[in-house]
This record gives sequence, C-alpha cells and structure tokens, in this order.
Amino acid sequence: MKKIALTLSFILFVFVANAQSPVSFQAKAGVGVSSLWGKNADSNAKFAYKLGVSMEYTFNNTWALQTALNFASKGGEDKEDQIGTVTMNELYLELPILAAARFNIGTNTKLIINAGPYIACGVGGKTKFDLIEKNIPTSTGYITIGGKFDVDTFGKISDGNLGCNRFDAGACLGIGIEYQKFVFAIDNQLGLVNIGGDLGDIAKYLGDESFSPKNISSVLTIGYKF
Repeated sequence: MKKIALTLSFILFVFVANAQSPVSFQAKAGVGVSSLWGKNADSNAKFAYKLGVSMEYTFNNTWALQTALNFASKGGEDKEDQIGTVTMNELYLELPILAAARFNIGTNTKLIINAGPYIACGVGGKTKFDLIEKNIPTSTGYITIGGKFDVDTFGKISDGNLGCNRFDAGACLGIGIEYQKFVFAIDNQLGLVNIGGDLGDIAKYLGDESFSPKNISSVLTIGYKF
C-alpha cells in the first residue's frame, strides 16, 4: 500500500507541476491573403497560408512572451490588360518574437493581443507568368514571346530565377480569442525589408530607382494548446 500511495503521490505531483508550468506549446494553421506594397510595387492580393508551432512563457495572468517557427506563404499578383498576369509565390520559414496580453472576457474565454518583430528566410516558391503572346519581327522573320511559364522566386536572375532576396523582416500584430485549449486569431504582418534583389538592380539600370517591394499579409488561424 505504501508503494502504491507513493506512486500515486508522485503522479499527482508531476501533474500539478505541469499544470502550473509557465511554458506552453501550440500547433496552429490558417489561411488568408497576402500582397506586396512599396514604391512602384503595389499588387493585388493572393491566397496565403501558414503552418506552425509556437511556445509561450507566461509571466502572470496578463503578460506573456511568445515565439514560433512558422512555414508561411506570401507574395502578390499583378495584372495588366496589355501584358498579362504575374503571380509571385514566396515560401518562408519565419520566426516572430511577440509580447502578448490576455484579458478575461467570459468563462474560460480570453482576448489575446500580441505584437512584435519577425524575421524570415525564403526557402522556395515559384513566380508564374501568364503573358499575352506577341509576334516580334526579326531579320529572319518573327518570334513569339509570352505564354505561360514559371521561375523560382528566390535566386539570381543569372541562374534563371526571378532574383528576389531571401531575407525578410518586419512587424506583427495579432488579435484572437482563446477558449479553453483552442485559439482563434488573426495574424497580420507588415514587411519592412525590400525583397526586390536583382529586380531592384534592373529597375535602377532602367532609370527607376524607387522600386521597393515589401510583403504584407493577414491570415486567420486556429490553434490548439498543449
């Protein structure tokens, strides 16, 4: 009986210790929209998504520190009647560091507001072109340019890629509702880094020094806390 009592006491101790731990984890996923902003770089919105795992350290009933590792899609779409459509898709691994505040608004229900910076590294994505075909005269006849094709968004233009920078950074602002172990939130991000890369260098060569595309996105997520 003593061994059983000691075992049950140890299990209860571990359970209580975990329940009182200031550290918690969350898995989340969501969908939304993204686009590009900046001088001569505004675009239409496109579909975006986000998957991630996050960790939170709780200081008290109100304040907490949050961080995460997210796999996120961003980019934008540009459509011109006389040219065609270009859709830029960017895939990132991103790391936000956020200060969060919680406010009780009902039984087992809390309002969460968080804000802070993020950094990200581009790991993939294709930019798709759907251009109006045109016949261009040459000394030997005509050649047709345009049509549908795609290239890698990141990487040097000299290697056949679009030429965008992989590094991105900016600011996050989120608001959500936490009900028991579920979290429903809107994650907003404003990129502050020019991702133009080689495209910006080409724009300068052509006399346009104000080409400065930056990311902006808004994603509705659902998370589960462990």
